[in-house]
Amino acid sequence: MPVAAEPLPVYLLTGFLGSGKTTLLSRLVRSPRFADTAVVINEFGEIGLDHMLVGKADDTDVVLLDSGCLCCAATSSLQDTLESLYYRRQRGEIPPYTRVVVETSGLADPCPVINTLSADPLIARHYRFGGVVATADALHGASTLDAYREASTQVAIADRIALTKVDLADEAAIQTLLATLRGYNASAEIRRVSPDTVGEDAPALFDGLRAEHLDAAILQAGAPPVAGPLAHVLRYGIVSYAYPQGRPVGWEDYARWTRHMQRQVGDRLLRAKGLLRWTDGTLRAVHGVRHVFATPEPVAVPEGRAQAGAMVLIVQDLSAEEVDEAIRPLGM
Repeated sequence: MPVAAEPLPVYLLTGFLGSGKTTLLSRLVRSPRFADTAVVINEFGEIGLDHMLVGKADDTDVVLLDSGCLCCAATSSLQDTLESLYYRRQRGEIPPYTRVVVETSGLADPCPVINTLSADPLIARHYRFGGVVATADALHGASTLDAYREASTQVAIADRIALTKVDLADEAAIQTLLATLRGYNASAEIRRVSPDTVGEDAPALFDGLRAEHLDAAILQAGAPPVAGPLAHVLRYGIVSYAYPQGRPVGWEDYARWTRHMQRQVGDRLLRAKGLLRWTDGTLRAVHGVRHVFATPEPVAVPEGRAQAGAMVLIVQDLSAEEVDEAIRPLGM
């Protein structure tokens, strides 16, 4: 009976209506390189599986595709769905997947789902939150971000952005959208995906989100030596701030910081994500959404890399002065 040596990563795939999320997911689940993945679908018809799933009982709502990928219709709570998948995996009823991708509705605010994945104790027994991938449309992405709060939020909180429909857009339009995306999210890696490459890049689109994107965006040579915003305020007041860590943080300082964020910032915190050096010598991943903060998890430091630290705060309707005050307990 297969047993997970460590918690299995669960990734969130989000993106606004028309952003190419459904097409991307449809190609992913049919790629043999995605064979060790379980995909949880929130809505029937999203990737053309409704004819296989409709009418099945709740305990048999999993389809094994020819590629080897598992697709599951979420007919109950996300917690129950993931728990059911895990134990069916353990009993050998379904293949031993190594990652889970949860797809959200195009109109959904992804923040509650992130909270569930990162902080729910039932899920934490077998899974860990792996990060967020958001799709953005190279043809109409800029106008969508300007028109819809949900689209802006989805992009702002992402760890990686999949730029879709690049084969249909000209390079000038793509460069304009890239600049807009950087305004909403200063730290996320942006990857162009096309029908010709998505199958080859299937696992890479999700793996390596936790520390890699922060290292590339903030900890590289030439990063700002002092705290400050890396983006300007766009529509809906969403701003991304990135701070390099000045000194190691202790548990008392961290607890004081989370209390301040919960009491003074609350719902205006769309997401906090960081890699922080601790006074005990560890490097830990920090994650929070609105009032909920997950327990900081130790992160292995690659050999030869210095233990630098950084924090990204994605907030709404908060001034730069308020954000600076909020980050102060962490010594930034």
